[in-house]
Amino acid sequence: MMNKVILIGRLGGDPEQHWTASGAQVVTMRIATTESYTDRAGNKTEQTEWHRVVAFQKTAEQCARYLTKGRLVCIEGKIQTRKWQDQQGLERTITEIKAVSVRFLDAAGGRASRPAASDDEQTFHPAGSETSVSTSWERSASSMDDIPF
Repeated sequence: MMNKVILIGRLGGDPEQHWTASGAQVVTMRIATTESYTDRAGNKTEQTEWHRVVAFQKTAEQCARYLTKGRLVCIEGKIQTRKWQDQQGLERTITEIKAVSVRFLDAAGGRASRPAASDDEQTFHPAGSETSVSTSWERSASSMDDIPF
């Protein structure tokens, strides 16, 4: 079985920072993904879905530091559902994406300042307490062992 999500979208607002009772940093973000299609009548239609994304520790720190409203990101993670009781005693449920990896796909402050797959694209992967940052060249070079010739 697998629980994996990959989203490419834009931030609907600046990341919101929180800290757990144990002092771990948590960031929540809203990501918009938009799908365009032509309906049966020939009209172009757009449908936008909003996703709540949660990042922890070093990934959360990097997201809080570098991401702002409108930035294009690629989120890899898993779907998780949490339940809790609110102050009135009502049971609440929320479904969100727990980020495993966050890639910043555009330049800070600009929507299309550089191509989405540029060599200086940054990826943040939590690895214990360390954050690894790699360029798209390093990622593609590391997968060259899979080439069958």
